[in-house]
Amino acid sequence: MNILNLRKLLEEKLSEYIRELWQIDQDVKLSEPRDREFGDISSQISLTIAGKLGKRPREIASQLREKILDTSEGLENCTVDGPGFLNFTFSLEYLEQVILELKNNGLQNLLPHPGAGKRALVEFVSTNPTGPLTVGHCRQAVLGDAIARLLHATGWNVEREYYYNDSGRQITLLGQSLAARYYSLTGREMEIPEDGYRGEYLNRWAKNFLSETGPSLSWPEDEKRFISKALEEAMTWIEEDLKLLGISFDRYFRETELIPEKTEAVIEKMKNIKTDKGPFVFNDPETENKLWLNLTALDRPEDRVIKRSDGRYTYRLPDIAYHVDKFERNYDLMVDIFGSDHLDTSRDVVTALYELLGRKTVDKKLRIVIHQFVTLVRAGQKVKMSTRKANYVTLRGLVDEVGSVDVTRYLFLTRKPGAHMDFDLDLARSQSEDNPVYYIQYAFARINGVLRNAIKEGFDPDTVSFSPDRLLDDPRERELMRILESVPSKILAAAESLEPHRITEIMAGIATAFHSFYHHVRILQAGSRNLTEARLVLTSATGRVIRELLEILGINAPERM
Repeated sequence: MNILNLRKLLEEKLSEYIRELWQIDQDVKLSEPRDREFGDISSQISLTIAGKLGKRPREIASQLREKILDTSEGLENCTVDGPGFLNFTFSLEYLEQVILELKNNGLQNLLPHPGAGKRALVEFVSTNPTGPLTVGHCRQAVLGDAIARLLHATGWNVEREYYYNDSGRQITLLGQSLAARYYSLTGREMEIPEDGYRGEYLNRWAKNFLSETGPSLSWPEDEKRFISKALEEAMTWIEEDLKLLGISFDRYFRETELIPEKTEAVIEKMKNIKTDKGPFVFNDPETENKLWLNLTALDRPEDRVIKRSDGRYTYRLPDIAYHVDKFERNYDLMVDIFGSDHLDTSRDVVTALYELLGRKTVDKKLRIVIHQFVTLVRAGQKVKMSTRKANYVTLRGLVDEVGSVDVTRYLFLTRKPGAHMDFDLDLARSQSEDNPVYYIQYAFARINGVLRNAIKEGFDPDTVSFSPDRLLDDPRERELMRILESVPSKILAAAESLEPHRITEIMAGIATAFHSFYHHVRILQAGSRNLTEARLVLTSATGRVIRELLEILGINAPERM
């Protein structure tokens, strides 16, 4: 027998048998039964197609069972349970084959690569360069990098992109806020603008600027130089903070690359679009000839200004032009990662893209991930933060307080993006098994300890293999093998759903199963070389899978702790 992905084979065979028996095309997806007593994997396809066929689900399931048992290797059993569920139990021979492959070659040959030969662009962070990255940006940075890594693991050629606004009112306010600090250092008076930036970091930037230029600059005469310096300092700071997390970008895309040529070209295209309730773009003389998008005609709650009467663009228009530019670069997949405060903006942009490029094109290639906010919790109390009042915890400050990049990254990935997150600083600083990343890393370190001891006892973990005797019959051994067998399909599901938190769930399950195996089964079994080698194969495969999963999340796998 040489079957490395029985799940996929069973899905294909079930579809084939449904076509053969009842002449209908039906994709089949297998899942894990809630009760493990029923088997390793399950299908409810009989219930799904019963209505189409006018047959009882159990009758359908029984016919499929007969076909499967007649043709499929690698199964110990297939049963029909409940109203018509098909439940499959893997044979020990099949599980050992998969575990040996994992030990020798890791996940590569078992993991599907649907992105092979395709290009993906992941855009994330993309905050305006007006100050340091905060805790919320930290969550998005880690999430975006993990999604990019997941896509890469499943075959995609991935590029990372950071898009930022380097023009407009907020950038002008940043430059003016820097000028006010610069004036103060030169003995002159200048008020910080009412909506300006008040962070202490601007004093440092002003000192740097003064040492470079001397005291002769003034506002607004040297506005461009102040803005340029503020942007330079902000982006340097942002890049350094991201590198602290092990994150880098292939491109930093500036909004001014779009202005005015690409933004005006998009306006002209949108002016030619007609909706059932009038033109998509219109002027309203009552609002000083501002240019509007007729979004309510397309079931959005509000129309939006895209160009003011003084010629300045609102942020939705460059965002639309930026996405048109991305589509023109011919990626097969584009992923946007935004905080929940960008939900309305992203929906407006997608609505405009539907009109410009066609709904099918946009839905096929563009995926948007919205993540919720982060609340820091210290000693059981929420940490109060306010960006406008410069009262916040920076990305760097968070990493410094936690004391570990690995812990910071991992904890941010333990929650689904759409779920609000309480980041427990006390848990993050804890170096016990209560800390989920240490729980995983400790399992990996323990595995490496076992392998080092095995070498001392005369075993070579690289060459050990299974004997024909099928010796791994302890329930804990089988449970660990079953979990490891499921990893490739679960990675694929995590990549397809763009949900890296699923990887942390997989690792928690592996670590728990391994710790149980370790505590109840003697791996180095005196007097039984074949049994020891079999358990070393399982131990080594477990370690390799944990290491590769940690790598997908950008987290270290220490061999000693």
